[in-house]
Amino acid sequence: MPNKKVTKNAKIFGGVLLGAIVLVTLGLGVRLFVIASGSIDGHNLNAATRQAFMANQIVPANRGKIYDMNGQVLAENTTVYDMYAVLDKKVVRSKDSKTGKYVNGSGHVVDKELTAEKLSKIINMDKKEILERLEKKAYQVEFISKKVQASKNLSIDQYKKIQALNLPGINFTSRPARIYPDGNTASHLVGAMKTHEDKQTGQSVQNGLMGIEKSENNVLAGKNGVKKYDGQVENVQGSKTVENGNDVYLTLDTSLQNTLETRMDDLFKTTKAKSAVGVLMEAKTGRVVAATQRPNYDPNDKPVNPELWTNLLDQGAFEPGSTMKAITLSAAIDTGEWRPNDTYQSGTLLIDGKKVVDAFGQDQGMLSYREGFWRSSNVAFARTQQKLGAAVWRKYLEKFHFLQSTNAGLADEERGDLSYDYPIDQANTAYGQGISVTPLQMIQAFSAIANNGQEIKPYFIDKVVNPATGAIVKQGKTENVARPIKASTAKQVRKYMIDVVNQETGTAREFDLRKFGYQIAAKTGTAQVSEKGQYLQGLNNAIHSVMVLAPEKNPKYIFYMALKQPQVFPDASIQETMNKVFQPLMLQALNNSDSAVKSKTTKQTVPNVVGQSVQEATQTLNKAGFRSALVGSTGKVTAQSLLPEQKSLTNQLVIIKTKGNTHLPDMTGWSLTDAQAYAHEAGFKLVWSGSGFVAGQDVGKNQLVVKTSQVGVRLKEKK
Repeated sequence: MPNKKVTKNAKIFGGVLLGAIVLVTLGLGVRLFVIASGSIDGHNLNAATRQAFMANQIVPANRGKIYDMNGQVLAENTTVYDMYAVLDKKVVRSKDSKTGKYVNGSGHVVDKELTAEKLSKIINMDKKEILERLEKKAYQVEFISKKVQASKNLSIDQYKKIQALNLPGINFTSRPARIYPDGNTASHLVGAMKTHEDKQTGQSVQNGLMGIEKSENNVLAGKNGVKKYDGQVENVQGSKTVENGNDVYLTLDTSLQNTLETRMDDLFKTTKAKSAVGVLMEAKTGRVVAATQRPNYDPNDKPVNPELWTNLLDQGAFEPGSTMKAITLSAAIDTGEWRPNDTYQSGTLLIDGKKVVDAFGQDQGMLSYREGFWRSSNVAFARTQQKLGAAVWRKYLEKFHFLQSTNAGLADEERGDLSYDYPIDQANTAYGQGISVTPLQMIQAFSAIANNGQEIKPYFIDKVVNPATGAIVKQGKTENVARPIKASTAKQVRKYMIDVVNQETGTAREFDLRKFGYQIAAKTGTAQVSEKGQYLQGLNNAIHSVMVLAPEKNPKYIFYMALKQPQVFPDASIQETMNKVFQPLMLQALNNSDSAVKSKTTKQTVPNVVGQSVQEATQTLNKAGFRSALVGSTGKVTAQSLLPEQKSLTNQLVIIKTKGNTHLPDMTGWSLTDAQAYAHEAGFKLVWSGSGFVAGQDVGKNQLVVKTSQVGVRLKEKK
């Protein structure tokens, strides 16, 4: 007979057990319901699970690098770190089971004072601000203020330094990032990145925001691989091999680019202009070797101002002003409607009751059309357009490929616009008002004048290379666009553009390079800025520009620069100030003088040596990585050729000036540009033979040179 007591206990035990099972089951059910709903402890498990799953499946492609023509890296991938501090005291520090040492960063922040002090020496936030965050009542905190995101985007170097401190509670999350070693150099051309999270995979995805990063995004991005598994075994046939992105080499020449950047910095700072853009292109090939704009930005920092996203090379089309007169002249010569020796009354021309007014005033009297070109007369070219007729002039605008994209390889290029309904509108376009263009359209059009009628497309990509094999996937090349004018026409236009430089009343005389041995052809422009349908008045509300073909006889380079709404005029016409950008850049390009050694070195800050003794100045410059040459012989340094605090390539020549007589240095190994610059500063005449770098000089070292001296140098290419 069963024991009643045992049976009763068994029933009680069974009931308790059943109840426990029910409670556990209910608990698991609730837990499963919560998991199914996708959230637990503040984490979205659907996303987390999916991300973990896909991480095993997707093999992300490495984004390709961007280089200049010399192989210097302009953009590449790296890893950045976001730091946070755990403050909850319930989080206990853990030890490594093998070493017995504390796991780096585990646990919570213990010594807040010490932690704040050590972090302040590495991140961009002071000790007091860090400590304020560490005193908060929160599970974890980041070090972010309205001014800085001190714990975001930390470099590998910063990460390693903080890790070495082995601070409890200081943790990191890593993510891929794009870095730009040269910062804001050619930033709008190189471009920038935007990163977002793929909602399906949870992966961080990079896409180009602007510039080459955007236009060549598919080339750079590559294609992700996929690994599929049957259980624990990879399904090789179902998997897809990752294809890393290709590397893109640009046509930019680092040395020329750095010169342009430095000079544009000075120009923008000096004039306080609203914007500026400059570009240098090889006339025969279309290769853009230097290009920049202001304001610019550092792509290592996320640009927050949408205005900075406009690439002025192919966007933000504007009215070019009088540089367009060279195109009108081309059409007139090509059609036989140009009569340079005929005369007209300058000053004002009425067309249907509307005035065309010359910028230089109304008291110039009768002028020949040839003089009207070098003086940049609006009346002369309104009359020239009338001779051409509306249909013929419109046809030439189209033949030069205005009002259409150059397809030069940048995204979102603008086509420009035209106001052409009435005779006054048609006349206005002949001198660059009422038509909008981009710098790329301008240098493409002027390539026809430079190349005896053959118009060529500008391009930026030298080659695309598979980094794994070294194979060239795509090779940049010269592309002929059209032949809008005859060869004879182009040659005549260049001759008339010489007048603009050489004549005493020519508008481009400040850009003259004859003292350096080069005859250039040029045309300047001053266009009123239009806002809300009205032209603004005054030179500070104009776009000042210059187009140069150099040398004139057989142009190697085309240079274009436009400066919008300068608020400060260091000189009356602002062209002397613009020439400080043009002259050193063009001489460097023409003389193949990227310093005495073709440098791939970094830029250095030029020290201020004015007021120092010659010995002190020489030592200071040498220590900073520059060469020096002396004009004068006694006293303190009164001037230096490279401005203090600007960035310049290592090993550049800095000419320092003092009082007293000048004794010629040994110029062996100098570039022709360096020798020309020294001769200009010292005041003597320099003559040369050959090409390349100085291999000998006919006046010995330490010989006295004066303004009447002539020094000959023999140039030779370096092996």
